[in-house]
Amino acid sequence: MKYSGVFGMQRKTFLDPAAEFPYIQRCLSPPASLVIRPNRAQLFESESVSLSCEVQDNSTGWRLRWSTDREEESDCPRDWRSEAGPTCSSSSTSVWDRGVYWCESESGQHSNAVNITFNSRPHPVLRVSSHSWPAEGDSVTLSCEVRHTSLNWTFLWYRAVPSRTVPYRRNSADVRYRGNTYSVELLLDSRRGAGGSYTLSPAALQHTGLYVCRAEVGDPTHQTEFSDVEALWVTGLSPPASLVIRPNRAQLFESESVSLSCEVQDNSTGWRLRWSTDREEESDCPRDWRSEAGPTCSSSSTSVWDRGVYWCESESGQHSNAVNITFNSRPHPVLRVSSHSWPAEGDSVTLSCEVRHTSLNWTFLWYRAVPSKTVPHRQNSADVRYRGNTYSVELLSDSSRGAGGSYTLSPVALQHTGLYVCRAEGGDPTYQTEFSYVEALWVTGLSPPASLVIRPNRAQLFESESVSLSCEVQDNSTGWRLRWSTNREEKSDCPRDWRSEAGPTCSSSSTSVWDRGVYWCESESGQHSNAVNITFNSRPRPVLRVCPDSWPAEGDSVTLSCEVRDTSLNWTFLWYRAVPSRTVPYRRNSPDVHYRGNTYSVMLLSDSSRGAGGFYTLSPAALQHTGLYVCRAEGGDPTYQTEFSDVEALWVTVRPHPVLRVSSHSWPAEGDSVTLTCEVRHTSLNWTFLWYRAVPSRTVPYRRNSPDVHYRGNTYSVKLLSDSSRGAGGSYTLSPVALQHTGLYVCRAEGGDPTYQTDFSDVKSLWVTGLSPPASLVIRPNRAQLFESESVSLSCEVQDNSTGWRLRWSTNREEESDCPRNWRSEAGPTCSSGSTSVWDRGVYWCESETGQHSNAVKISITSGFVILESPTHPVTEGDPLTLRCVSQSRPSTTSADFYKDGSLLQSQSAGELTIPAVSKAHAGSYQCRHPELGESPESWVTVTGRESPQVIVIDGIPVYLLTLVGSLLVVSLGLLGIVTLVVICHRSKSTALNVKARNMRHSTPSVIPESLVLLN
Repeated sequence: MKYSGVFGMQRKTFLDPAAEFPYIQRCLSPPASLVIRPNRAQLFESESVSLSCEVQDNSTGWRLRWSTDREEESDCPRDWRSEAGPTCSSSSTSVWDRGVYWCESESGQHSNAVNITFNSRPHPVLRVSSHSWPAEGDSVTLSCEVRHTSLNWTFLWYRAVPSRTVPYRRNSADVRYRGNTYSVELLLDSRRGAGGSYTLSPAALQHTGLYVCRAEVGDPTHQTEFSDVEALWVTGLSPPASLVIRPNRAQLFESESVSLSCEVQDNSTGWRLRWSTDREEESDCPRDWRSEAGPTCSSSSTSVWDRGVYWCESESGQHSNAVNITFNSRPHPVLRVSSHSWPAEGDSVTLSCEVRHTSLNWTFLWYRAVPSKTVPHRQNSADVRYRGNTYSVELLSDSSRGAGGSYTLSPVALQHTGLYVCRAEGGDPTYQTEFSYVEALWVTGLSPPASLVIRPNRAQLFESESVSLSCEVQDNSTGWRLRWSTNREEKSDCPRDWRSEAGPTCSSSSTSVWDRGVYWCESESGQHSNAVNITFNSRPRPVLRVCPDSWPAEGDSVTLSCEVRDTSLNWTFLWYRAVPSRTVPYRRNSPDVHYRGNTYSVMLLSDSSRGAGGFYTLSPAALQHTGLYVCRAEGGDPTYQTEFSDVEALWVTVRPHPVLRVSSHSWPAEGDSVTLTCEVRHTSLNWTFLWYRAVPSRTVPYRRNSPDVHYRGNTYSVKLLSDSSRGAGGSYTLSPVALQHTGLYVCRAEGGDPTYQTDFSDVKSLWVTGLSPPASLVIRPNRAQLFESESVSLSCEVQDNSTGWRLRWSTNREEESDCPRNWRSEAGPTCSSGSTSVWDRGVYWCESETGQHSNAVKISITSGFVILESPTHPVTEGDPLTLRCVSQSRPSTTSADFYKDGSLLQSQSAGELTIPAVSKAHAGSYQCRHPELGESPESWVTVTGRESPQVIVIDGIPVYLLTLVGSLLVVSLGLLGIVTLVVICHRSKSTALNVKARNMRHSTPSVIPESLVLLN
């Protein structure tokens, strides 16, 4: 069996060697065999193994080969031993050794390959049937299982015993249970459970203990890890000894005194206490317990580490019943006040005390908590804490009234005001719980003998606010003083850092949140004023908002709102601009604010009072309103001011500018469809669009604040189109377009509530070419392109007798009179100039007083050397079109390139381009370019269709009007011709006879006139 080629193998798991390595074929009779000891392919970490090559004949040169995670650096894998055979062995295998192994000779022969796995050492799972606390006589089965292997395991059973109770053995196996180390002892009848189940039936007291198992397999034998420890606690019917617990309960508490004794029923000796807890069995009693005669173990400082199972055991292996003793945390009662902590004098108030999660029969005790400085010092007296202060406790004289857990005050009186705690006790000997948390009871009297006076007169105050508290006595009694329940201890007559004044009065100008709490007045005889809960909240910081947002456009309405969430005062608001500190004169103690790491001074707005109610409106917003704003609030008497709000930036942007577009181009023919579109970019408003005509300002009456637009340096007034609403959605369509639609258009948009309007769009022109305009613009010379300083005259030639026509223009010269500036006005109407300039280039047309138009003509005036001669008026479909490239310095150009809409059309050596019959496709912008003299301006050529024949209906048959008129004309001419011929013939015949008679008389040859011959 041979192979050739280069092969690379690096695998971690192999299911089928033949599938993984196609060049290694399974042989029925391979020349060599791989011998594995132990004889199995499923091995475990740290198991001893040897691999040998057993050759069937006498061939030599055989060696072990492998494909694992270990490289082939020598004859055997790394850390394996090489022996004769050839053989490789290891006693410390690992998962890195798993893979495919085979034998291979120098000549390329192979044994069959074997996929060997080296799995982690198995950890058996031990279970106890039913539960771990069977009764004597029950049947208990322990089961041991090794998962995820297919080997035929044999199971071994052990008891776990304290290490100190067995002789030391080197390399003895140990197990851990609840943090302690135990030795293992093989059960004498372990083989009963070799199949994986070990049954105790009937279970007896001596079976109580800790059990473990393990499994083994193979030859040589390989053993698994030990299982986890499982406890078995058998309850005997008549055990030879009993575990006596004092106090007599299994539920104990931390720090409670306890003793455990073994009470033997007969005179047997050698009994001792045993336990399974988190404390090791290092001696006859648990750590920190006292050993006494009995045998007895006792402790006065137990902890949760002592909880677990305890029992008595003799030297001969006899047992008492085991007891599971819990040592819970010391209970903490829960004290509650019925209804609320602020009852009125005469109400009924019940205090309830409860200990949760315990089964003891508790008795409850009731106490008042009083400042430690007011009671004599007593050693080991109990103290409680309330709001950071220490209080002594005094048992109520009638505490026994509440022994059942409820202590009722009915009717409640002013002297019941104070702090209360409770605790519980139970058991024998008596065990006491912790004190409950302190609960306050503040009774409001109907006619208290004194009143607490607060200045300013409110219970909700702020940090750093000045305050004074006084006791105002209703009679002449003395010995009154201020009392409080806050986070400051009662070490003197006033709270710490407060000033004591006559009155008695306590005052402070630098209060803090530590001063919040309950204050009242109390006399030496125990009389009380009503208590007041005074809060000292953090200094309020207003919240400043900009609505609708911080990037409004010019003309928008912007509202700044300032809000203090604390509503205890009737706030008045102040408004400021934040400006760089270096831009204002230095003022001592001037307040500063911070924004993005920089410090700013604040300047009160001159009209700040406009926003006293919390809203400051800028309408319309302007660019100068851009800046940083802050606000603050003030209220109360004396006045108290809040912090400044955070800085808010207001950035006023330029008003949006709509974009106006004309579909197709600005020179449509009459009858076309033209759409104007208006768009406002980069905004999210739902805009409505308005449409206007731009007209010379001098043609409309003056209106104050009337908006104007600019076009080509001139100012125009705007007039809203009567049907503007047609284009509210952003598109305004003229279909069919007519001559009267010629003009300048603008649009704008509006939206929002209140309504906000954008700027006007840029002006767009629309020049409609009519088929039969009522007037024509006559240009002399008759071309649309002129050279600078060339003379020109423009006249309006009217087709009928209508009057009131004048020249109109859209150039860089304003329409201040009937003719452009520096032009002459002549009859006609005519405007002429002897020296045109580039300022005169633009669009010209004629317009009547009634709004009729001629076609518009775009006249280009160039300072260059070449112009394009083109028709000044529309060309009819089918007519020829001639374009000439003309130079000012030469009579004619020799060659020129002609362009249409920016693309080369033709190159002509004669400087002239003729299109024999134009079509609509020839409409567009034309230009010529001379190779030496440069290029001409562009000129628009309009192509119109021929007039469509009009149709009338005669006897239900459509007849073209022109055809009918033509036919009648032909018939009339025919009849006229016949009559004429008859007359001529008659006269000619008479003349001929006379001539013939004369000729015959004179015998002269005759000549007939040609006309007469043509007519015959």
